[in-house]
Amino acid sequence: MKKRTVLTLIGLSLLITLLILFRVNFVKGIRSWESKVLGIFIGLAAIAMLYITYKSIIKRFSRGTLKKEDYALLFDLESKAQHGEIEFYFTIEQTKKVVFSILNEKMEAIKVVQDKEFPSGGHIVRFDAKELGNGVYFYCLETDNQKTMKKMFVQHDNLTV
Repeated sequence: MKKRTVLTLIGLSLLITLLILFRVNFVKGIRSWESKVLGIFIGLAAIAMLYITYKSIIKRFSRGTLKKEDYALLFDLESKAQHGEIEFYFTIEQTKKVVFSILNEKMEAIKVVQDKEFPSGGHIVRFDAKELGNGVYFYCLETDNQKTMKKMFVQHDNLTV
């Protein structure tokens, strides 16, 4: 149904509910137990209609939001300066082909570390930083629908800061 039709039907049903509730409880002093039960039933029906309206509005606003299960999550490294073997950690919700690479400061790929399909779950990709000189690099995770990069600093000696 279209949004306007749904809103019109909900508005009409609320109006009818209020009219019946008013008639049962306030016209000519009708105060039997049946009228109270009917009033409670109508009140519950109104609450149910409001809940349905709330759910439809939330569903409408959630269109276009990203689904977390479609994307990989790349974590930061544990220490600021890297040397030796580096362990990169990422998680994915679905089996996906992942290209994991190292980029230089100019965002040029200098080394493809992994290029394969990973099953769902957490994964560690290991890379030996001895192949790189001291400086700033980026590690990049790329799938069919995303590209994520994070910065790292490689330092092999204590003289460079």
